[in-house]
Amino acid sequence: MQSDGSESETHITHQRVQSQSLSSSDTRGKHRIHAELKRLEQETRYLEEELEKLERMDKASTSCKELLSSVQTRPDPLLPS
Repeated sequence: MQSDGSESETHITHQRVQSQSLSSSDTRGKHRIHAELKRLEQETRYLEEELEKLERMDKASTSCKELLSSVQTRPDPLLPS
């Protein structure tokens, strides 16, 4: 009967070790998920700021038209007149 007692103690000890390892891996998993969530929130804020900047900018076609008119009014110094 003593062998049964020591086997059950060993089994209980094994369960405790397993429980502790699951608990520590669960904590690491939670930390990893939390870190990923923070990274995604930071990226979201960055993208929202970029969208706000783009909304405040002039349209590209307006800038291109201004550049084109500026270039067309100046003669090209490399071409003979």
